[in-house]
Amino acid sequence: MNENEQQLFERLKNSDEAAFRVIYNNYSSKLYYFVFEFIPLKDVAENIVQDTFVTLWNRRKELKDNTNLASYLFTGAKNNALYRLRDKKYRQKLFSDAIDVSELNLNVDALATADTSAFAFQEIEQIIQKTLSSLPPQCRKVFELSRFREMKNKEIAEELNISVRTVEGHISKGIKAFKIALKDYLPLVAYLFVV
Repeated sequence: MNENEQQLFERLKNSDEAAFRVIYNNYSSKLYYFVFEFIPLKDVAENIVQDTFVTLWNRRKELKDNTNLASYLFTGAKNNALYRLRDKKYRQKLFSDAIDVSELNLNVDALATADTSAFAFQEIEQIIQKTLSSLPPQCRKVFELSRFREMKNKEIAEELNISVRTVEGHISKGIKAFKIALKDYLPLVAYLFVV
């Protein structure tokens, strides 16, 4: 956990709602794409993410000082998703929405084995940094603006004085590099690959 995250974590434990909002903004879309990989229903995935954050807020004072926030949130989302996938009522809803039984069983198995440990997130961070540094400078800049600052392609093109087509090419190249580097962690980093 970097210093900024550590400060946010301490503020959260002290019931600081602004810190909670920052954490929510930093992680909600990442959790959504993680859950959506296993339960491809927008409303269900959104509810799971909301439940995960409600649990975080309700248990904020119980969190240990060495808690890895990403690991805590992804593990919570994973457990919430598994509960729903195993719950008869939710299974019926999923079937009525045309997800076939074999796909659902694969999703349960894949989700149950997804590594959401603090170690996995440390390893992911190292792989992300290594992969970023391996990209050509312009490609790296475009990818960082797109994926980590969430800028639109047109905004990136204007800021860097390049064409939107060039921005798209750099993003595509970055996505390919990250898909290869993070192949063992794809559900946890699905948010990087959303076009």
